[in-house]
Amino acid sequence: MTYVERSSEGFFSKLGNSIAGIFFGIILIVVSCALLYWNEGRYVRTAAGIAEGKGSVQEIKEDKVDPAMEGKLVHLTGNTKAGSALKDELFGVKAKAIRLSRQVQYYEWVEEKETKKRKKLGGGEETITTYTYDKKWVDSHQDSSGYKEKGHDNPAPPADVSSTVINSTDSTIGAFKLQDPVLKEVDSYTALPLKDLSLPEDRDFELKDGVIYDGQNPSSPNVGDVKVQYQVVEPGQLSLVAKQVGNSFDTYVTKNGTSILYVRSGAHTAAEMFTQAESSNSTLVWILRVVGWVLMCIGFSMLLGPIAAVANIIPFLGDLVEMGTGLFGCATGTALTLICIAIGWIFARPLVGIAMLLAAFGFFFLLKKMGGKK
Repeated sequence: MTYVERSSEGFFSKLGNSIAGIFFGIILIVVSCALLYWNEGRYVRTAAGIAEGKGSVQEIKEDKVDPAMEGKLVHLTGNTKAGSALKDELFGVKAKAIRLSRQVQYYEWVEEKETKKRKKLGGGEETITTYTYDKKWVDSHQDSSGYKEKGHDNPAPPADVSSTVINSTDSTIGAFKLQDPVLKEVDSYTALPLKDLSLPEDRDFELKDGVIYDGQNPSSPNVGDVKVQYQVVEPGQLSLVAKQVGNSFDTYVTKNGTSILYVRSGAHTAAEMFTQAESSNSTLVWILRVVGWVLMCIGFSMLLGPIAAVANIIPFLGDLVEMGTGLFGCATGTALTLICIAIGWIFARPLVGIAMLLAAFGFFFLLKKMGGKK
């Protein structure tokens, strides 16, 4: 089901918005510079913290608690053991596990929109927004009061029926207790089959096809139906790098403030776990670099927005000008991105930072030379 909305914007309105866009472009550039500078410092600090942890971690055995390791960064691989059965009081579901997850989904109308713009002779612009409505299973309730087209109403679900996780308080790994800081990092869930379950009589839910269901037929759901399923983390082999605190574990903080708490299912050496941490740190720094670069390019393109708005009096000419301002924004944004990254590195590793700064100025010089030829 679709609903189409059309709106038009005149030349002067579009010109005014593009002038206002200069302000937002400046904000994007400032935000990008701050993000890029902070990201490089974060990467270097985290890398140094990981290196410190890698050089100081010590191996311990699971069979006994060594008081000499108190407060130190340790690595342990062992088999977990579930304590008392976990129980979800809402539906009376029990499981012998170290984590119990209740997953709630709602069958509701979902609104999605797609916007297209079409230039008009004289500098105006028409916006065509298409709203599409589909019935889907979703993990969170969709508030339909703001939907563009009426008639796609989602009834409010039971207020106390939502997704949650119950952690064990007495599970162990050898002689050590498993507590929340470690348990929250364990996500090797498997489905928990439900059968012969006595559900509370004061609720409309029933057990249907292995699912706790509020509705008529799980295979043919209606808007407003709710289903509840469960997953568990069963006892098994676990590896961790953490600070030993008594007979348990917590997050270790390095001298430069880097937090270390690595938990993985299965048997993994300390070296493997630190290698994964280094890989994650490298991945994150590149993701944030790309985000900063995109913001920078958009910001510079917006600075030239009024020129493109004037050129759009003739749509074909406007397309060419917009392409030119986009290329300018991308080129200038790339150069300034390199400068921000270089400055971030200068304070951490001067030689690398200076080399990157020279590369950035070389890029600027190349842009200027190309512009002079034209």
